[in-house]
Amino acid sequence: MFVFIDIYVHLCIFFRKTSSNKKLNFREYFVSIDNENHAVCEIGDQDATSDKTLLLIGGIPTNPIESMSWLAEQLHKIDSALRIIIFNMPYYDEHFSIEYSQEFAISNGESLLTQKEIDFSNHKIDPKFSHVNQSKTVNLLMDAMGIDAAHLVGHDRGAVILENLCINKPEKVITYSRGSQVWDYADPKWKNLAPKILVGPPHKIMSVYHQFRILFFAVMNLNRPIHLLSETFKINGRSSKRSSDLYDRYTHLKYKSQISYKNFFNKIQQSFIQGGMDSEVKNRMNLKNTSIPIMQFQGEDEFKRASNGSLISDQPYFGKYNLFRNEIEDIYPSAEDQSSVPLKKEYLSDMGLYKEIQVKTGATFNKFFLIPDAAHFSVIENPNACASAIYNFINIEFNLNSNT
Repeated sequence: MFVFIDIYVHLCIFFRKTSSNKKLNFREYFVSIDNENHAVCEIGDQDATSDKTLLLIGGIPTNPIESMSWLAEQLHKIDSALRIIIFNMPYYDEHFSIEYSQEFAISNGESLLTQKEIDFSNHKIDPKFSHVNQSKTVNLLMDAMGIDAAHLVGHDRGAVILENLCINKPEKVITYSRGSQVWDYADPKWKNLAPKILVGPPHKIMSVYHQFRILFFAVMNLNRPIHLLSETFKINGRSSKRSSDLYDRYTHLKYKSQISYKNFFNKIQQSFIQGGMDSEVKNRMNLKNTSIPIMQFQGEDEFKRASNGSLISDQPYFGKYNLFRNEIEDIYPSAEDQSSVPLKKEYLSDMGLYKEIQVKTGATFNKFFLIPDAAHFSVIENPNACASAIYNFINIEFNLNSNT
């Protein structure tokens, strides 16, 4: 089965032949710390001040640097005076190997079929792949590059890495924009809904190679048992012109992501078995104790019903499985999907390229934005809207802080 998947995906990538023109706008180099070279990709004004410097980290299973490049390019188009820096997830560069210690995993896997835990307690770990340690490496990279502070933008796993930087080095953070990452509420019983309904990332399932590769292939190519991409993005992506920006983004998500997961798996597993969603949710209590302005952006199409009846499922921001119920007003109260109850329009504002949900009194988030025609992979599905939301948030919050 894996041979079939590999042949099919590689052939699709080969015949699509995506464009590499985008890379001409970026500077790619390595920054060395402790005799280790870390990949950096940036665009914009190298002499920009801290308030004009953005630091981006993407997530998996897509390539973390490529996944943020479209967002960086859109931010550069909005304001060429910005310095936009993309870091890889630290130690995910090919030249870094796993060096096992005498420490062991703290999180287990889970069987997709039986929903029983798979014991990983005898799995040795390499501590450098924990998200806490990766955030310390980001701090060292900033020091090595002479960056005293920056606006942080994280997507998926990148958001977890950067929120640990916020917690441990808040003086390095001007604002923090986080996308497609759960917040401070998760009911343990929700994991039993998988795979028909995913509420939050299924870390324990993803840490078992064979079952997640099959599940991920089914989701991305058969649209079963769930969807992860916006249907609008998929329809437009299928009909897009070769070498266009949309064509490249569609190829990246539909096909290259499956190769990335295979190539990164051992490192992904290392990250997951040293943490997990439960510990990350608890850790966010520490983030709440900071005074950093925080913005959350989510794909608007999360928990829509797709045309085949399946959920576009991963991180609901409303209703029965609301992961953000302590932060924002519920625009579809008690709903399982967006078609089951009327929209509470009074809590939603149209901001042009994106929408804003009203935050609750006492919320940690300063802003909560919805990205149209996007689901989990919003920075790739609709980088233009993400860039607009991030840029506007940064300007509003930084100006407010500057005047106080």
